[in-house]
Amino acid sequence: MASANVPLVAWIGLGAMGLPMATCLAKNGVTVQAYDVWAPSLEKAVQGGCKGCGSPSEAAQGASILGLMVVNVGQVEDLLFGEPRVAEALATGAVIVVFSTCPPSAMSLLQDRLDLLKKDIHIIDSPVSGGSTRAGAGTLAIMSSGPSSAIEKARPMIELLTQPPEGGLSVVGDKLGAASDFKLINQVYCAIQICVTGEAMAFAKSLGLNPRLAYNVIKTASGSSFMFGHRVPWQLRDDGILKSAMTIIAKDVGIVMDEARLHCFPAPMCSVAEQVFTAALGAGLAREDDGNVVKLWSRFGVPHEYETGTDAEETDKAKELNLKAGPKPSKVLFMDALDRYAKVGGTTTDDPAKDAAECDVVVITTVTALQAEAALLSIAPSLRADSTIIVCSTIAPSDAVRLDGIARKHNVSVVDAPISGGPTKAAAGDLTIMASGTDEALVKALPVLQAMAKNSSKLHLIPGGAGSGSKLKIVNNLLAGIHICAAAEATAFARKKGMDLLAVYDVVSKGAAASTVMVDRMPRMLAKNPPVFSATTTFVKDLGLALSEGKRANCPLFLGAAAHQQFIRAVASGWAKEDDSAVSRLWEFMGIDVTLSS
Repeated sequence: MASANVPLVAWIGLGAMGLPMATCLAKNGVTVQAYDVWAPSLEKAVQGGCKGCGSPSEAAQGASILGLMVVNVGQVEDLLFGEPRVAEALATGAVIVVFSTCPPSAMSLLQDRLDLLKKDIHIIDSPVSGGSTRAGAGTLAIMSSGPSSAIEKARPMIELLTQPPEGGLSVVGDKLGAASDFKLINQVYCAIQICVTGEAMAFAKSLGLNPRLAYNVIKTASGSSFMFGHRVPWQLRDDGILKSAMTIIAKDVGIVMDEARLHCFPAPMCSVAEQVFTAALGAGLAREDDGNVVKLWSRFGVPHEYETGTDAEETDKAKELNLKAGPKPSKVLFMDALDRYAKVGGTTTDDPAKDAAECDVVVITTVTALQAEAALLSIAPSLRADSTIIVCSTIAPSDAVRLDGIARKHNVSVVDAPISGGPTKAAAGDLTIMASGTDEALVKALPVLQAMAKNSSKLHLIPGGAGSGSKLKIVNNLLAGIHICAAAEATAFARKKGMDLLAVYDVVSKGAAASTVMVDRMPRMLAKNPPVFSATTTFVKDLGLALSEGKRANCPLFLGAAAHQQFIRAVASGWAKEDDSAVSRLWEFMGIDVTLSS
């Protein structure tokens, strides 16, 4: 959209998001009259091409469009109707675009007060998602609702802030507050997913993992999310620039919980996130970036340290093993799920010990560590010396070390190689694998691992010996389990508010709320009788492992414990063997059914 179509814009609020948004408009040729109470921010806006103004009313003078990116609805109300009298300074027929996150009910009340001025001024409810980097690039996701004529007047300006392919404008209705409802659901995801970046990275640190290595690996796995990719770098290196203050997400999750309490809607995951952010503010982290919620865990004995070396030095510290694959084994034995394997054309055996004697590599894919141990013991006496056992089960790190010890007594080695991606990606050879063991064992296992993870960027060779792969997998599963519960809670809340769930999915999956798990699970939550890709019981086990390791390391997992209870409730409700997306049914007791009729 050409900037020539954008009339004079007034802009008030030049914080972490408002400043890059205003300067983005100015760089695209829009005349922007800007104001902020903080003089340094106003100076930066002027340097970015905006016209600096000495008061809010001066900024609004004669403007046809007013962009507001202030902290809360109280500030919006004070600016428009308080001493600055911004609404009176605006041109007749002006449009006020409220980019701030506000309670949905507030928008219509603000419009009622504007109507009393008889200046034909209309509000557009336009909360944003995407973070400060995308704000400056003009690639935000923005949800808008309000009168169609007002939206069309402001559309050229908004489109400069939502340039594709990453950005986008979603007009979600003509009812004021509808967009804020979408942002409310968006913030259910964002609050939980920002909070869990701190919890997960503190957990990784407590397990002795290199934080940057953990970040690099999990970015390729099911635990990944927009917030994980965006916030964890803030935890790793301090650039001295405040990008999104802790107070903002604390305010936003407060709005979510106020709305939940208003509607008597149980929101266990958001409730925990609200308390964690409240604790962070109480611990003196108010002026920290919200990603630095990880520093709260330093109060619990998990110290937070920024990287101090150069990028090259830190990259070297976080380097994965670089090994060349050994000869391709002529025969590989897989132990588990023989009936399913036979159905897809695999050759099965009634005597695994006999067949193991002919194999250089054995792959064990059982559910539990005890099952893996039983499988190992059943074939160990028959194994060739120096053969390799690949354990792909999700087990405790200590169990991986124990299995390696059992194997060594029989002159064989264990490669601890838990997998992430589910059956669809397994069939496509697109799994993420976190493998650890001795160099010699990994070299022998590599041809098999490479066949299972054809995308080489998803095959990770983790230093530290057997057990290190399981440490990373447990951290990844902590994230994935929490993300599933976030998706369930957000979807049920959206249904409670009478929202179009397909529209909700379309909007939130494109912005900062996105996670690998949400994109995968939410469609199954909406489907009747979805296929079972991962049984609900699996996350009872996997999150139980994380909680046990957390207790062993004295690292509290607040969201992990809440998510574990959600999965336990789902199993207790009779959904043990159903797909783990069944946690979205936990609100059925209050009449909330998120499945779609077709």
